[in-house]
Amino acid sequence: MTETETTNTFCGTPEYLAPELLLGQGYTKTVDWWTLGVLLFEMLTGLPPFYDENTNEMYRKILQDELRFSEEVGSEARSLLTGLLTRDPNVRLGNNGAQEIKDHPLFMSIDWKKLMQKKVQPPFKPSVESAIDTSNFDEEFTSETPQDSLVNDSHLSETVQQQFAGFTFNPTHEGVMSGSMANSVGDL
Repeated sequence: MTETETTNTFCGTPEYLAPELLLGQGYTKTVDWWTLGVLLFEMLTGLPPFYDENTNEMYRKILQDELRFSEEVGSEARSLLTGLLTRDPNVRLGNNGAQEIKDHPLFMSIDWKKLMQKKVQPPFKPSVESAIDTSNFDEEFTSETPQDSLVNDSHLSETVQQQFAGFTFNPTHEGVMSGSMANSVGDL
């Protein structure tokens, strides 16, 4: 999908859906900037900006309610979020490309070139013992029983499979797959 191509598929997590998607209008990649705004808002405040337990009410809020901030959200963050969560996709921050967002005052201290070269030290680096160390995650999540979401005989077309190029599935962990299930996935 190019920067200007549109699509009409209705998909996504309700809290993160952009207004143009809810309205059934064709939408471009600018829906991703809306979603980034929702994610950043949630990271700063604990909830998405238009959250409601009732999905239809949440959709109404996404389309109509004013964006409200708590006091802990600073002015530069408010400016960024207001730009990303602009209902009109044609004037939404990022509509003219990612550089628009990278140039926002909130990010002025970031050296994007060094960041892309992985030469920037993170402000916090969690201590981990190994690649499978989960000690930094709350027990609420690590104590849950894992549920596989494997699909038998999905018969994806080659075109669809190409969309996942570069992604791999490694069934080497004991218990993840066995028997005919492993054979089915191996045939994809």
